[in-house]
Amino acid sequence: MDQKSIHIIEHSIKLFAKKGFSSTSVQEIANECGISKGAFYLHFKSKDALLLEIFNHYFQNIQKKTDAIQSLDLEPRAKFMKQMTVTFQEIAEHREFIIMQIREQAIPFNDNIEAFLTQMRFNSYLFYKRHLLSIYGKEIDSVIWEVSLLLQGIFKAFLDLIIIENVQMDVEELSQAMLRRMDFIVDGFKHSGDQPVITEELMSGLIPKEFFHHELDDIIDTLVQLRESSDGDIEVTISVLLDEIQKMEPRPAILKGMLANLEGLQSYQGIAGQIRTFFQL
Repeated sequence: MDQKSIHIIEHSIKLFAKKGFSSTSVQEIANECGISKGAFYLHFKSKDALLLEIFNHYFQNIQKKTDAIQSLDLEPRAKFMKQMTVTFQEIAEHREFIIMQIREQAIPFNDNIEAFLTQMRFNSYLFYKRHLLSIYGKEIDSVIWEVSLLLQGIFKAFLDLIIIENVQMDVEELSQAMLRRMDFIVDGFKHSGDQPVITEELMSGLIPKEFFHHELDDIIDTLVQLRESSDGDIEVTISVLLDEIQKMEPRPAILKGMLANLEGLQSYQGIAGQIRTFFQL
């Protein structure tokens, strides 16, 4: 996204939070940004299109930060705790904008919005599942979906307190506490022998296989773009990664070795984190 579009997005967020989405005109957005109305339409087809790009922009910001954390040399538990902390912080930072959306129910319902919200929902399901597996291991395979959905429920409940009730919390401490609650739940399943209500079969029926291909395609597209702007050892590293991740059974040792080459460079940490998350490395 070009800098002018980001400029419009950031000023629009403030305007929407102050006046509301429905009450804000395109002309007012243009005035706030110091551009003409015609210039606005060079970047966004409509106010609804702008709103979708606002969601995309801030989701990508959160994803970049969580991906960068994934590349850090930390234990899985410490990584996940930091990722939840960052997510709380990023969402809380835009509390007024979110409150406006809730108050006005301003999100327009169209195919693009529906596709975006569906993708975010699936991303969330897999984000929690993958990270909990990396913490607790294969021994929770049979209950992983139920455990991950319970954690999502806890996260959303605390988020309601922060966003809707404006409760001030230490989100780092909160994230640590949430993982301790997960310890209790996992131990409860182990000792009780209780069977999960939410099963792999149920969730497989909800998340289409095409979604996993879409995730991998995004990673491949990003690597191709990065390779075009890289040279030397980094270009070779990216080429090896591209070859390996497109195999039927990518070899974890090769992926880890190539990722180690990228993770020392800040501009490559985001994609390295995405690959680690996708392949659970």
